[in-house]
Amino acid sequence: MRPLFTWLMPVLAWGVVLWRTPSAFAGRANRSLWGSFTAIAVGVSVRPASVENALADLTGIRDVTLLVKHLTGVAAAYFLLEYVQTVRGGPRRTGIVRGRLLFTGAAAVVLTLLFVFALPHDYDGAFGIDAHYGAPGVELYLGVFNTVFAVAAMQAAVLFWSNRASVSPGPLRVGVTCMAMASATGLVYTLYRVYFVLSRGDATQLDADGKPVPLTDPVCELLPAVMIVLFVLGVSIPPARVLVGYLRDQYALWRLHPLWADVTAAVPQVVLGTSSGRLRDLLTFGDRSVDLAHRVFAIRDAALVLREDSQAPGGPGTTDMVIDPVEPRARVEARWLRTAVRNRARNLAAPAAPAVLDATAGGRSSREEIVWMLAVADAYRGLASSGSGT
Repeated sequence: MRPLFTWLMPVLAWGVVLWRTPSAFAGRANRSLWGSFTAIAVGVSVRPASVENALADLTGIRDVTLLVKHLTGVAAAYFLLEYVQTVRGGPRRTGIVRGRLLFTGAAAVVLTLLFVFALPHDYDGAFGIDAHYGAPGVELYLGVFNTVFAVAAMQAAVLFWSNRASVSPGPLRVGVTCMAMASATGLVYTLYRVYFVLSRGDATQLDADGKPVPLTDPVCELLPAVMIVLFVLGVSIPPARVLVGYLRDQYALWRLHPLWADVTAAVPQVVLGTSSGRLRDLLTFGDRSVDLAHRVFAIRDAALVLREDSQAPGGPGTTDMVIDPVEPRARVEARWLRTAVRNRARNLAAPAAPAVLDATAGGRSSREEIVWMLAVADAYRGLASSGSGT
C-alpha cells in the first residue's frame, strides 16, 4: 500500500491541480478548491525518500518533511472550509471569515514553533517522530494538528452533507456526496491515528539503517488514499457529465453530417449558423448541443421544403417510391430524402412523400427528434454506401 500512496497519490493530486488551474481564479469557490488540492498535492509529494532527502539537504533540517506535511494539511483544511462555505451561499460574515483565517494562521505558527523548539530532530524524515511519541512536546505538537484537522474535517463533512438537499439529483449531488465522504474519511483517519498511537505506544524499534520503524499499519496508509480519491471523484464527476455530453453530441454530429450536408446543399436556405465540414466539427470545442439541434431542425425544414416542391404521384420527371410494408420507417424517410436530393440535383421535382411519412417531426420533443433523425441518418449512410436509390 505504501508505494501506491507514495507515488500514485501525488500524481492524482497534481493532475487535479493542473486541470483546475485555468479556472482557479474565476471565482472564490474555484480558487479555494484549487488551493485545497494544491496543499494536498504538496503534502503527499514529500513522501518519497528522494524528496525527503532533497528538502533535508536544502533546509539543513533532517525531518522538515514532517512540518511540511502538517502545515499543508492545515492549509488544505482551511481552503476546503472556504470552498464549502462559498458554494453553500448566503451572506459572508466578515468576522467568521477573518476568525477562520486567524485560527488557521495561529495553528500554523504554533506548529512551526513547536516543531522548532519542542521536537527532537535526531532522525531523518517524517517518521523520525515515531521514536518519541511519549515526549510531552511531541504529544502537544500532534495534539494541535489532530485537533485542527479533525474539527475542520468534521465541519466540512457536515456542511457538504447538508448541501446535498439543495442540489438536484444527478452527477452534481454525487460529487457533493463524495466530498462529504472524503471529509468524513479525513475525520475517521485522524481519530483512528490517535487511537492507534495511544494503543501501540512508541516505535522504539530501529531498522537495519538505524531509522525508527514507522508506527503505522495498512489502515493508516489506506484512509488518506481513500480520502484523496473521494476528493478527486467529488470534483471530477460533475465535469465528467459535461465531457460525456460533449462527446455524445460530437458523435451525433459525425453520424448526422452526410445527411445534413446533402439536404442543405439541395436546400441551402434552411442552414442555421455557419456550415462546416466533418473535420472542423471534430476540432470545435465547447457546447455542441445547440449546433446539433440546429442541424436536426435544418434537415426537418429541408424535408418540408422538398415536400412542398414534390409533384403528384405519376407526374413527369419522377416515379413513385415503392414501399415495402415491413421496411423500417427511418429507412423509408432516408430513401425519400436521398431520392428528393438526387432529383433536385437534376432539376427534377421530388417524389411525393410516402403515406407512412407524415408532415410532423419524428419526435414529440427536440431530444426525441434528434434520436429519430440519427436513425434516419444511419439509414441514409447505409443507402449511400450500398448505392441504393428509390
